[in-house]
Amino acid sequence: MTIRTLNGRVHASVAAQSGARRLREHTQKVVAAAFVARTRSGPALPKAARFERAPAASRQQLGAALQLIEALQTQTVLLSHQVAALAQAAAQARHFAHYDELTGLPNRRLLLDRYSQAVALVARQHRQVVLLFLDLDEFKSINDTYGHAAGDSVLQQVAARLVACIRASDTACRYGGDEFVILLPDYEGQESAFAAVEKIHAHLAAPFDVDGTAVSVTASIGMAVYPVDGHEYGALIHASDRAMYRNKAGGAASPNDLGSRPSTRRRANGVDRDEEHRNETGHTENHPSGEVTRSGRARSLQ
Repeated sequence: MTIRTLNGRVHASVAAQSGARRLREHTQKVVAAAFVARTRSGPALPKAARFERAPAASRQQLGAALQLIEALQTQTVLLSHQVAALAQAAAQARHFAHYDELTGLPNRRLLLDRYSQAVALVARQHRQVVLLFLDLDEFKSINDTYGHAAGDSVLQQVAARLVACIRASDTACRYGGDEFVILLPDYEGQESAFAAVEKIHAHLAAPFDVDGTAVSVTASIGMAVYPVDGHEYGALIHASDRAMYRNKAGGAASPNDLGSRPSTRRRANGVDRDEEHRNETGHTENHPSGEVTRSGRARSLQ
């Protein structure tokens, strides 16, 4: 055998070995690619079948990868639930930042915002805005007699009736405790305000259901008008609050009485607040807001 022939066989053997190695590597790549493609888009295979089809050298790595994928999928599901819960909590927080939790009515913050919008609108149209301050009479006796849960139920029923008797453009707000404020943003004249007060009293006249017991609840209402009684939100709230307490102290029974006659509101020590104010300032305070007398006759708004 010549050296040339020996060298040729050696070269052929080396080439065959190299080709076999390349073929083996190519086969492994094809199998691995097929395995990955099947796990991504093909029908799910049992773990045992996956291991059988995988190259022996890669089974351990593939098994670890599958475990990692399953763990990541579990974590993804848990994280998605956590994100959904956080989103719901954030939405509730945004809602209760502007709405009363018990009654669902707008709170003071939202009332102020809507008042500002209403004033900006009517200022250009030379119209007026009305605030009605409503306080439930003897509400404490309901809590004392039937319990606070019953009192909460009455507040919820009052809120529902207020919403039912105002326009979509109006706002009924739970101001605090048993106090409510109704914003009439597009005031068309004194008759419309008086009609709104009558409607509120009429809706509150029917007895309330307290654990199967019919309970009657009345309310005292005071009115303030922008810009007659002031321009600032706080000034109108104060004016309507004073008018409401004058009404309450006067014992007005008529559903039309807005209680803006001379004040008889008393503090716990019996001192007349208006009289105290006159003594301090040396002048008499005027009350320009509208009044409906006990006979139902409407006095004009200044």
